[in-house]
Amino acid sequence: MMYSKNMVQGIELTSEDFYKAAGLFEALKHHLSIKGVLKGTLPGRVFLSNDCATALLTSPQGLFLGGSTENSLFFEEANTLIKEELLPKLASNGELDYVLFYPTDGKWEGILQIVMKDVLPMRSGRMTFTHNLSGIDAPADDSIIPIDSDLLKREDVIGINGVINEILENWPSLEAYQNKGFGCAAVQDTEDGPAIISWCLTDWVVEDECEFGIATDKNYRSNGWARKTALGALSLAKQRGIKRVGWQCWSSNIASQRTALSVGFKLHADFPVLFGWNNPLNNLLVNGNHYMCGDRKYGVEKDYARAAWSYAQALDQGWDWNGDVALYWNTACMFYLSGEKEQAKHYYKKAKAKGWRDIHQPHYHEYVYREADSEQIARILSESL
Repeated sequence: MMYSKNMVQGIELTSEDFYKAAGLFEALKHHLSIKGVLKGTLPGRVFLSNDCATALLTSPQGLFLGGSTENSLFFEEANTLIKEELLPKLASNGELDYVLFYPTDGKWEGILQIVMKDVLPMRSGRMTFTHNLSGIDAPADDSIIPIDSDLLKREDVIGINGVINEILENWPSLEAYQNKGFGCAAVQDTEDGPAIISWCLTDWVVEDECEFGIATDKNYRSNGWARKTALGALSLAKQRGIKRVGWQCWSSNIASQRTALSVGFKLHADFPVLFGWNNPLNNLLVNGNHYMCGDRKYGVEKDYARAAWSYAQALDQGWDWNGDVALYWNTACMFYLSGEKEQAKHYYKKAKAKGWRDIHQPHYHEYVYREADSEQIARILSESL
């Protein structure tokens, strides 16, 4: 039986009763997906405390806390609910990660320790931008076309499956998207045929508001395609009578922020969030990356000991993302910098056995320890083997 059926300090509301929690998320009203869930436009769940003063809401965007902070027993129950039901359910659905949103009132900092106990979340930041569609005209570039039923049926277009998958992450079906959603894509002729190189489409539409998601093929970035597709989508929004468009991204995503500002979005909010991976072993490895690098803007200092522990917890269970040798190298460096030389040698030996050469070898992600002391650490560890 699902844990939600056994709650004592609160109850899961039926959709007909979602209105009871509407006033608890006023501090988070810049998140359109909350309104979408409460209005029945988006799928989601709402858990309300017995005194009707505190709530936990889920949406395709993430988890949201709202209301009073004076409900410690409800927050303890929410912790169990998240660990035993919500995150495992996301993982079983193939969702890699989650984001937890909460009011920026300082009172919530202590509450987060209760709600996320033993979950090992990480802290970072998100930004929300808004656009009132003033000054938006029809796009002039013929290579920018609507993402409509005609395009979605074209099996000859490279990248169309990726767009369809993106739509189905936020919409219940392609039919639902075609009924209320919209977007634009940049299509270019290539040696292999027509290909989508950039797209911008609605994550969700709620009454006369919507929010955009956007992506550009890495081989075509820095050439203005994201800006063109965003302008095309904004033009469609205006034609459909949309009054406000939202845009949200990670605070570290400078390219997304620049694109938003270049087409007339204004920064609405810059706020901290907690995030993590739904699979606990994946989450440990991501924790390793997170504390190896830190995020000082949001109060996350580099913590080599914590990074080492996180990496090791997953690697010792054989979880290394199908032989990602950099994970073993990172772990060796983190233990070395924490003063645990024997552990450093142990993981460096594993890294070498699995094919690690040096920090100059190509790697498919950025989370590789490549600092000024990398060569010295490698030399010392090599000499100790």
